[in-house]
Amino acid sequence: MVGEVRAGINTRNLAVSSDGRYAMVANYLPHTLVLLDTIDLHPIKVIPVQDENGKSSRVSAVYDAGPRHSFVAALKDIPEVWEVIYADDPLPVYNGPMHDYRMGEGVSQTRGRFPVRRIKLDDYLDDFFFDQSYRLLIGAARNANNGQVIQMDVGRKIADLELDGMPHLGSGITWEYQGRTVLATPHLKKNEVSVIDMTTWKTIKRIPTEGPGFFMRSHENSRYAWVDVFFGPNKDKVHIIDKQTLEIVKTLQPEPGKTAAHVEFDKDGRRALLSIWDMDGAVIVYDADTLTELKRLPMVKPSGKYNVSNKINRSAGTSH
Repeated sequence: MVGEVRAGINTRNLAVSSDGRYAMVANYLPHTLVLLDTIDLHPIKVIPVQDENGKSSRVSAVYDAGPRHSFVAALKDIPEVWEVIYADDPLPVYNGPMHDYRMGEGVSQTRGRFPVRRIKLDDYLDDFFFDQSYRLLIGAARNANNGQVIQMDVGRKIADLELDGMPHLGSGITWEYQGRTVLATPHLKKNEVSVIDMTTWKTIKRIPTEGPGFFMRSHENSRYAWVDVFFGPNKDKVHIIDKQTLEIVKTLQPEPGKTAAHVEFDKDGRRALLSIWDMDGAVIVYDADTLTELKRLPMVKPSGKYNVSNKINRSAGTSH
């Protein structure tokens, strides 16, 4: 079984269940999902990633959907989303049209532990995030022209999103704006942040930036959202957006010429931590209200920083 787990581990291809009992590894090679026991990391189940015709696929990303007691995976080469249920006594899974699961009307069903639920899509899904209820999955379509909203309870796409700059929805965030919930995402190939109404799924604002962005973060206790300018000549800048005016209120340039990236908040939302992505780099701590620098910690090319409290409590200001 040792050869079954070959993925380079990062936050997209390793997920741990909310109860801490299971881990799921998503592999490029071989084309499998591997369910592990977190006590001794022994494999519980190896799941070949194939469609109904036997075509196999790499796995783009896998995340824990704690409220659903499941892992959810996006596939690189098959236009499907998979949900692997880890509840102790899961309901039967119907991979096909059905009206009422209690009457056994499904085209096919999977029983037993760790059933796989397949949701077919119109396009491939690369990365995604969940809304706060975990009933909606919002992902980027491979065609780079739009995003997709999948209703996980009914197992189908319910909306397309106007996202034509290859959005990095793995860093998408949400907040309350004028009595409604909005989501915001940077784009990997466009100089803007898109803000979308999560009721109508219409774009309500395109915020121009000084280059394509990669990471976006906020906190429910902060009035600001931070987004880097990761690509292009202005990669040393970070924009700060007022969440109630949807305007950039400040642009930081903490170290001219060096990439500034990946802001993460502390658990209270009082401080924001920013990486200077350089061999002679640093993590810079900012006051999240005054936007002033508090401390600079020298580091060698610091990359992702993830606040455990914000992740496990599913902060709206971080992707999850």
